[in-house]
Amino acid sequence: MRFLILYLLVCLTITSCSSKQEPGIYLFNKVSFNLNQGEEIATIDSTKKAIFNSYFNNRAIQIPLYRCIKSDNYLIFIGIPFNTSIKKLSDYNFTTTSKQTFFESDKTNYFFKKFAGEKEQATIYTRNFSKNLVFILTISDSSKLSDSLFNINVLSSRFKIKP
Repeated sequence: MRFLILYLLVCLTITSCSSKQEPGIYLFNKVSFNLNQGEEIATIDSTKKAIFNSYFNNRAIQIPLYRCIKSDNYLIFIGIPFNTSIKKLSDYNFTTTSKQTFFESDKTNYFFKKFAGEKEQATIYTRNFSKNLVFILTISDSSKLSDSLFNINVLSSRFKIKP
């Protein structure tokens, strides 16, 4: 009987430890950003830093680059802003050669901007999680891809809060 109980405990431990979790990036306070199939965490090199920093014309806004996610057709940059607010970020004029085509905000919890150019589609989404901000910048060369993967509903659903 002891061996049966011990065997069951070992089996239970092994199965509970090997349960598959959704791949994602832990941010803070039980908040994570889920990865889609075909996406992987990329090394932040000087080229990726330059792309990310090209959207800011001065250092009045402080958004350190936290992670970069790459896929075949797009890049996702995740930054953790500090010493700022949703209102300040939504009012900020990001430097981009693309034209702003969409804006939505509630001024306290999130803002969402889309930019469209000839060769580049960019989306900026910032969200407040209990006074902690997350900044998402996506860059794609396809407007169809950008509209389907980087709309406000899809980006918002990629955040998971663990109980």
